[in-house]
Amino acid sequence: MATIGGARSSTDPIRVQTRFERFPASIKGAFVMAGADGNPHGVKIEHAEVVRVPEGPAKPVPIEDRAMDVAPARDLFVPFEVAVTDLEPGWYRVVSAVRVDAAQVWDFQSRPFTIPWPRNDVRRGSLSVDRTIAVDRVSFVVERVELGSDAAVVVWRRKSQKPAPPDEAEPGEAILLADGTELPLVPVVPGKRAFEPRLPGERRTVSYPVPRPARRLEVVVRLESGSRSEPVPVPIL
Repeated sequence: MATIGGARSSTDPIRVQTRFERFPASIKGAFVMAGADGNPHGVKIEHAEVVRVPEGPAKPVPIEDRAMDVAPARDLFVPFEVAVTDLEPGWYRVVSAVRVDAAQVWDFQSRPFTIPWPRNDVRRGSLSVDRTIAVDRVSFVVERVELGSDAAVVVWRRKSQKPAPPDEAEPGEAILLADGTELPLVPVVPGKRAFEPRLPGERRTVSYPVPRPARRLEVVVRLESGSRSEPVPVPIL
């Protein structure tokens, strides 16, 4: 069962964990709520949705329209179920908006999950690149692109004898383009192997999987400053 949520800072009045299980035709779970500041609160779920990430359509999650009371030391379970057979393949979250004490609305979200792509619709394998590119006079090496059933991973690093510490690394991403179109980036999923560097200094940018019909792949390094590299071609086997 997937779980995420909780109080995000000392100022949050409540915590909400979104727990669910994926079934072939639906998602079943519960919003688990409790007071987070030591006080009881009156709450009401204003709305909940399954939303495509990083952007895209949303589908309402049916929720009972009523006010509830939450206590600091007792979990309140609000069950939900939503059909997913009509959702296109992609990455999604369950998001909720909870009004607290008839005043401010607080937003919560689940960890990302996938509606799977048909196996024959995406490319799989590992493509070696091993090309150096420069952005704002900083050189980077694009090592390879790993193609999976639910994501594609660009493995890259700064070209340097010593890997820069994480807090000194230039913020940015290695964007994957399929036939000239940027593939959407996947939000970081804690504990998912695709996001975890294998070596010091390694970076891993995770995007949607590569469609099987794609005939041209390229990588562009884009820094947080907005600067972009020239496209680097990725050989397709």
